[in-house]
Amino acid sequence: MFFIGSAMGMLMRNFLIICLAFMAVLFAPSPQAAESVPVKSGRAVAQLVTSYDSAAPGQDLHIALSLRLEEHWHTYWRNAGGPGMPAEIRFEILGQEQLGGDPGIVAIGDIIWPLPEIISTGPIVSYAFEDRLVLPMPLHISKDAKPGQVIIIKAQASYLVCYEVCLPEMAELELPLAITEMGAESVQDGRWDANISRTLKNAPKPENLQASAVLADGSLQVDIAGGTLDFSSIKNPYFLPYEQDLIEAGAAQITLRGDTGLRFKLEPSFGLADGIKSFPAVLAFEEKIDGSWQRRGIVVDVQTDARVDIGTVKVGAKSGGGSGNSIGLWAALVGAFIGGLILNLMPCVFPVLSLKALGFARAAHEDRRVIRKHGWLYTAGVMLSFLALAALILALKAGGAGIGWGFQLQNPVLVGALALLFFIIALNLFGMFQIGGRLQNAGSDLATSGGAKGAFFTGVLAVVVATPCTAPFMAGALGFAFSQSALMLVLVFMALGAGFALPFLALSYSPGLLAKLPKPGPWMDTFKQFLAFPMLAAAVWLVWVLSIQTGAGGVLRILSIMLLLGFAIWLWKYKGIAARIALVLSVMMGAYLLKDLGVAEREQELASLPQTSVWSPERVAELRADGHIVFVDFTAAWCVTCKANEIGIINKPKTQELFERFGVKALVGDWTKRDAAITKELARHGRSGVPLYLVYAPTTDMGAGDAVPQILPQILTYKIIEKALVKANPKNAK
Repeated sequence: MFFIGSAMGMLMRNFLIICLAFMAVLFAPSPQAAESVPVKSGRAVAQLVTSYDSAAPGQDLHIALSLRLEEHWHTYWRNAGGPGMPAEIRFEILGQEQLGGDPGIVAIGDIIWPLPEIISTGPIVSYAFEDRLVLPMPLHISKDAKPGQVIIIKAQASYLVCYEVCLPEMAELELPLAITEMGAESVQDGRWDANISRTLKNAPKPENLQASAVLADGSLQVDIAGGTLDFSSIKNPYFLPYEQDLIEAGAAQITLRGDTGLRFKLEPSFGLADGIKSFPAVLAFEEKIDGSWQRRGIVVDVQTDARVDIGTVKVGAKSGGGSGNSIGLWAALVGAFIGGLILNLMPCVFPVLSLKALGFARAAHEDRRVIRKHGWLYTAGVMLSFLALAALILALKAGGAGIGWGFQLQNPVLVGALALLFFIIALNLFGMFQIGGRLQNAGSDLATSGGAKGAFFTGVLAVVVATPCTAPFMAGALGFAFSQSALMLVLVFMALGAGFALPFLALSYSPGLLAKLPKPGPWMDTFKQFLAFPMLAAAVWLVWVLSIQTGAGGVLRILSIMLLLGFAIWLWKYKGIAARIALVLSVMMGAYLLKDLGVAEREQELASLPQTSVWSPERVAELRADGHIVFVDFTAAWCVTCKANEIGIINKPKTQELFERFGVKALVGDWTKRDAAITKELARHGRSGVPLYLVYAPTTDMGAGDAVPQILPQILTYKIIEKALVKANPKNAK
């Protein structure tokens, strides 16, 4: 019993010692560095972190924004390249009064940016980061700081994350940092210290390279030499300016090697203004280190008033960022093809595609060869129409006309003709006249016919009415096409047509899907009459477009033509001479009134919004000089995307209140009718059509590079506009 009691006592003592040790470990000071509570959005996880959990007076350390991005999502470098915005961080230090009241007690420097990746999305090239990102900033504690105090570092981090869509995000972060005694050791966190140290080590730094830039033959020629870099041993060099829109990010970077340096031939962008003496950039490249190729970058200060000698140029080679026009072209082709696919979902195409749906319903249970033939004829109509459109654009450009996507709807005669065509198709679908016989060659038969002719001309009509819409990925591809050679423009338009025609061509080869449609019967007559309503809706919309172009006089003319055509169709069934004469006179009078639309006076002014006026470069400069943020809306009455943004976002009271709070002046550039100045401005920003939204910061609060606007996405949201206004001038927020 004695031995048993002794054993029990020892066990109790050992258990007590283990518990005490466990509690000591549990409640001991944590060796982990200070880090904020993670903010999760489902796309990114944001944290504010440091290498140490405390800092002594006079100590220098780093604070960092940590972003963990979900798969496929990316965020942007200091220069986003294409459309995009870099991360921004605003700090508020709480507790500085207790530390002495001097704002200089705690100082946080600028972001030290790592080297970005080159990410291509269709024709858009971005400088961005995927997966994990650490953005360090130097943090200095003054020698005057008082030990024993805890300061609270609050940060508001804003960043844009993109994958198929771009979403602005904001994280409110808070991190405590204790001030220790002078000379006391701070506890270091190996994890965050390693991440921050690795980023600092690999971040681009100056290495005594010299760089110069000059505009030559329409290209920006940048020469880089000097330092200790062996230019002959590196590969895939790439030039990355700090500032956005100095060069076209999506264009190829041509690299020529000299005896002692490199020469880049780059496409300049609108941000490269006259008078720039110098600008910072990064020379990125791959270098063999310890037997493997690794990317690194060197910061260079590019001078425009000096020349750098790179020796004799020996070898010309495309850089790793592009392969001349081929890479730009392939990216544009992919963007155009995807844009063509998406274009089928845009509302402007619905009326005509409903005709194709009717055609499939009619032919669903016919011979498969017939169905496939119709699919190919529809594709031929689409492709030939895009080819004809490209040829017309090239002809007009050769004649000196400034044009862009959807230019044909700037012609009121064509708009009126399309409205009449939809009106006639609607009457046909309602059964007011029958297809066949002597009416077989009438214009309305072309798209509504159920045969081969109908399949072909449905494709033609679909292309004509698709031009008011701009689908995602199309803007960059079309902007590229309109600035390139005739061959490239044709190729891009063919890719656009292929994407547009593919869904119906694929459906014609899917007998299983077609077999599920009901067999022809009385239901088809009801379905056909129902499809007349989208045609009437399209006609109404085009008449409204015409009202913007020609005013009340044009609307009166087009409605009169509809009356005359309706009368002519009614007369068709009568055989007498008088009926025939009246019919011919009605058609002739309608043709005269249609031609007269081209000279109709425009009586209806732009629908004015609060603080809205007509755009001009002079007006932009004037308003900015007065200290206003300027929001420019390049739009057109026939642009469905534009109107959706205006009705759903821009004209909303919430947005107008936001404009008022920031002191925004809104300008409208109306491209409904041809306007050479607007066409030139669109091209200056890499666009060939509308919509285009620009936000200019006020001149009074900005520096020398303030002429570069922010380019907003084509699909707007309230948050996107708010973010842009905050970036333009946070001091204007009231």
